[in-house]
Amino acid sequence: MITLTEEAAQRIHYLISQEEQNSPWHLRISVSGGGCFGFKYKFNLDNTLQADDQIFKEGEAKIVIDPISLELLDGSVVDYVE
Repeated sequence: MITLTEEAAQRIHYLISQEEQNSPWHLRISVSGGGCFGFKYKFNLDNTLQADDQIFKEGEAKIVIDPISLELLDGSVVDYVE
């Protein structure tokens, strides 16, 4: 389970509103191995969905996470601080 704060949801919605609106955009969070330095966390705006993606919503914002990354992120809180 991923928790998305209202502040993060507002910022994600703002960023998505700046993109081309021909397809539904969302924030994709993924984790990959980083070798000796641990994991790499990626935050990208994306407009594709895979069949096994997990979707988390808060208001107008949507976060998409693949199952392997979700195992590593489970219990995380996504927040935005300016």
